[in-house]
Amino acid sequence: MIKYKQFAILPKQPKMSCGKRCSQIAHATFLALDKSWNDDKDTNLLIEKWKRNGMCVIVLQCKDTNQLKNIANYLRYWDIPHHLYHDEGLTEVEPFVPTALATGILTEDKFWIFEKLKLYK
Repeated sequence: MIKYKQFAILPKQPKMSCGKRCSQIAHATFLALDKSWNDDKDTNLLIEKWKRNGMCVIVLQCKDTNQLKNIANYLRYWDIPHHLYHDEGLTEVEPFVPTALATGILTEDKFWIFEKLKLYK
């Protein structure tokens, strides 16, 4: 079983092309890692272990941007490192719409938070 994972969540609405969705996940995952990386040796060690163990990223789906914002609030409540990415609105979606969310690297004891969400399809 994989002991370290990063979770990313995409809303089904608004509609975006496949390439746009991929770029939103890339932005969110990078920025979540960037937020997590700091002078705390334990956090940095966790990221290094994740990197050595295959850099597992699980992409999940939610209904819409409102649910995405609610998930971000829930993560904030549980003090889970994350980043809610807002698109600039230059191509496919309106400006400042939240289009993806990603966590920092989590250990097995936090995986339960995401068990109700489905894999992105």
